[in-house]
Formats: sequence, C-alpha cells, structure tokens
Amino acid sequence: METVISLFQKGGVCMYPLLLCSITGVAISIEKLYHLYRAKINPKKLMDKIKEAVRRKDYANAIGYCEATPGPVARALATAIELRALPDEEVKQGIEESVLSEVPRLERFIPALATVVTLSPLLGLLGTITGLMKLFNVISQGDIGNSAALSAGIAEALITTATGLSLAIPFLAVHNYLSNKVESIVNDMEKSVIEFLNFFRTEVRDAVEKPAGE
Repeated sequence: METVISLFQKGGVCMYPLLLCSITGVAISIEKLYHLYRAKINPKKLMDKIKEAVRRKDYANAIGYCEATPGPVARALATAIELRALPDEEVKQGIEESVLSEVPRLERFIPALATVVTLSPLLGLLGTITGLMKLFNVISQGDIGNSAALSAGIAEALITTATGLSLAIPFLAVHNYLSNKVESIVNDMEKSVIEFLNFFRTEVRDAVEKPAGE
C-alpha cells in the first residue's frame, strides 16, 4: 500500500498549496472551536445571579459576576449594568456598540476558513488539469507504450482532485458549524441584554411606584 508521502509526491506541485490549506484549516478549526467553547455559557445561571444582586442594589457585585464569567455574553451584560442609569437611547446605543465590538472577535478567521473551503477544490481541479496535460504530452510524443509516464499523469490528476475534495468537505462542515455557533452566541448576547434591561426597568419602576411602608 502506498504511503502518504508517496501519494503526496505523485500529486505534483499542486499538493504543496493543498498541504498549506490543510494546515491552515486545521489550525483555524482548533482555535475557533476552543474560543467559541469558552465563549458559550449558560446565560440563565449568570442572569439569575445578576438579578439577585440587582434586587439588593448591589451593582458592583453584579458586574463582578460578569467579569468572572468569560465570553461576550458576560461582557455585554456588564456594559448594560454600567449604563443602566442613562436614558434609554444612550443605553441602547452603548449596548449596540458593545455587541458590534464582540462580533469581529467571534468571526475572526472564519472568512479565512471559507477561503480554504473554496480554494481546496480549485487547487484540486488545477492539479487535474496539469496531470491531464502531462498525459496528453506523453501521447502527443507517441510514447503511448511508456506506462510509467502515462500513469504519472493520471495519478497526479486523481490524487489532487481527491485531496482537494477531502479538504473542502470536512472544512465546509466545520465552517457551517462555527458560523451557527457565532450566530447562537450573538443571539444570546442580545436576548440576555434585553432581559436584563426589562428586568431592571421593572425593578426600578416597581420600587418607585411601591407605596412607602409596604
């Protein structure tokens, strides 16, 4: 059975950029999976702690809960707590800026992974063409009996095509998974902030409207 190195050598020059795509894709996938795993939290548990602190008007402790929790959801909630006393329009603007500042961090390197997904099969196709060119060159020279030369062109065409598709398919799945994770985290940020603001406004209104002595 042929070794990986032997197949790599038979694949021709297009195997080198394909190897680079492979390394890049694996590195991005590992980094993003780890980063998004740390960014994903249970918003309900954090929200329960924050609500309890807000009921006691212990806003410093509420912010502390956020700072002790990694991820963009906690940072967005910390911003909402810090801006709680401002007019609604300013609070909304500040939170939007906070959320927008987190999105590039979450999406970092995902476009590069999309490039790997697109580029890999194209490089495989390029390898197919160069392999067929070698094959036709052998035929045009009337060297049809040279089975080694003929098989070299066919091998290059098939190996590069298979390699390009073998990279594109799993990386496409990872790319879609990461994109869905980012969207889920952004939704958690928005929902958690809205939930906190609604809770805070209700608590403040109830405290103001509640008759003295009750």
